[in-house]
Amino acid sequence: MLRFKIGPFPVSVYPWFFLSAILLGAGYGFGWRMAAWISVVFVSVLVHELGHAIIGRAFGGRPEIRLEAFGGVTFPQFRSRPRPGRQFILSFAGPVAGLLLGLLAYGIVRALPPERGSVSAFLMAQFVWVSIVWAAFNLLPILPLDGGNMMLAFIEGVRRKPSVALASWISLVMSLVVAGAVTLIFGPDPFALLWLGLFALQNFQRARAAAAHERTDVAPGAAAAEDAVERADVAAAMEDARSALQRRDFDAAIAASVRLESGGGPFRQAAALRLRAGIELARGDNESAAMLAGQSFSIWQSADAAV
Repeated sequence: MLRFKIGPFPVSVYPWFFLSAILLGAGYGFGWRMAAWISVVFVSVLVHELGHAIIGRAFGGRPEIRLEAFGGVTFPQFRSRPRPGRQFILSFAGPVAGLLLGLLAYGIVRALPPERGSVSAFLMAQFVWVSIVWAAFNLLPILPLDGGNMMLAFIEGVRRKPSVALASWISLVMSLVVAGAVTLIFGPDPFALLWLGLFALQNFQRARAAAAHERTDVAPGAAAAEDAVERADVAAAMEDARSALQRRDFDAAIAASVRLESGGGPFRQAAALRLRAGIELARGDNESAAMLAGQSFSIWQSADAAV
């Protein structure tokens, strides 16, 4: 795993990010075009996540960026759940950053046209295409995409109450609509249909779970207090586990994940799985790490957890 910082923002790049980029660009072979493609995807996704991170920090968070399989995720790490208006802006910031990058590349091409067939021509064309397409895809009103989180923030701002169930049902319908539109316009695309199918399944499961939760009468103050305690537990366990892994003390790291898992709550559960994934990766068991990371990602998709 590659780790570095861009200003105040820690960035972690997992091997699966590069493997998924290779898979998406398989048609380019393994020459300079593939190397250029991976570079473009890396920069485009990183700029997208930096958009989230910059706004997250402006709103008082301590953002952390992770580039994982087929994309990235930014954890704002707020002390409390942001208001719907701020959540909307936070989610919108990523696509805006991507669009600005694409427009910058387009402006460079228009001002300084590169030679046809050159490396620079390929790079600029890919920057324009990847940045704009990635931003447009993320703006679809489907959870857990940015557009889905924007939709959730808008609905909760209007209704003034938790609306994950409603947003998930809308996301489910939109997944099916987009899948049908893609098939009609471009023909069956197994990759696109697989992702949209996964989104539909996740939103169906999330809608049922959220509906059951929203039916319970929990006072807003009690819910906020419980949320703050859960986040504090996650932060403490993450710090303990990081220190343990730096010492190669796997038993201590596992103990931290077990403490989280036994506490209940979606943030604790997702964080526990993520810790176990990191432990397995450190041990060299990439297959188990990928499975655990995928399980964590499927849980940790609430609007205030990641964008």
